[in-house]
Amino acid sequence: MSEPKNWIDAMIEREAIPKAARQGTVADFCSKWGISDATYYYQSSNTENQKKIVKMAVSLVKKSLPEVLEKLREKAESGDVKAMDMFLNYVAELSKNLDIKSDGKSIAINIDKDIAEKNALNAESENHS
Repeated sequence: MSEPKNWIDAMIEREAIPKAARQGTVADFCSKWGISDATYYYQSSNTENQKKIVKMAVSLVKKSLPEVLEKLREKAESGDVKAMDMFLNYVAELSKNLDIKSDGKSIAINIDKDIAEKNALNAESENHS
């Protein structure tokens, strides 16, 4: 992201980032920009700014989602049961909102079958080692 031109743009960028990834505290931010905490909280809760925050947060998620899903898929394919569950739940939720089909069958079923077959092959090759 480019350097924000004013403190409201900077606040919107800051609020769009997950809390755990934010740098500094609200007090640090306010000190840097020469504003009060009350002004920060007032503007961060303003309806128009909230819309901008959500739009930016969604944009940030969209940018990182493919990489995160790829890593989750890799963990699922390696046999991580929790990763399988998370990945398949994501695909199931996605398929509710989109018409995702493959050979006339839901892609979630195909992915589940593919992962199960790959895990069976991996287990079989490990047993022969």
